[in-house]
Amino acid sequence: MPLDGGALLGVWVERSERTRLSGQLQQALHQLEEQQRANEALRSDAENRNASGEPVRSIGRREQFDDQLRREIDLSLREHREFAVVYIHVDAPPAGSPPHDDAGRERVFEAMARLLRSNTRAMDAPCRLEGERFALLLSGMGLATAHARMEGMRRQCATQLVPKGGAALRFTVSMGLASFPHTAQTQAGLLHAAETALAQAVQRGGNHVALASIAFGGATVG
Repeated sequence: MPLDGGALLGVWVERSERTRLSGQLQQALHQLEEQQRANEALRSDAENRNASGEPVRSIGRREQFDDQLRREIDLSLREHREFAVVYIHVDAPPAGSPPHDDAGRERVFEAMARLLRSNTRAMDAPCRLEGERFALLLSGMGLATAHARMEGMRRQCATQLVPKGGAALRFTVSMGLASFPHTAQTQAGLLHAAETALAQAVQRGGNHVALASIAFGGATVG
């Protein structure tokens, strides 16, 4: 009798364990299916934006960027605070890698726009300038903090996988960072400084954040 009771207990424990494992498996499969459906929805949304011809509407246009830049300069002069401007260039694929076709480049630009939106605050102003060029205004942010943020975003871009046609595209970016009023004291001077810094980042081979020079008492340090 004790033997029979032990045998029954062993069978009950074994079935209970199987039931638990089966439930965990079903839950994992359900979560996987939910993730696949979410991925398909995101992919479909990206394709719809491609068809409309405006894939990066989630970030601002050049005129919106210029308007906010003027307001930020006025605010900076009144409240004696600094802010940063970043010019961003999506690098060409490295030598030996296949070039991205038009659809692939647009997918990369969409990924860049999403990274800009997810890494910025409501008070900031990310925008697409033209082609592979983007710009970002970081409101009220000092040069050191802005540089750390952009280094983080540069690393994110370098590890980003952009799905297209069963393949995964990769990309890197070059960034030129300038600060108001330390780099320049006018809108034109600030944008020129960011442009010059961007050119330096590209010349260094891309995948780089370059800082604009800062003038101290007539001497330029950069």
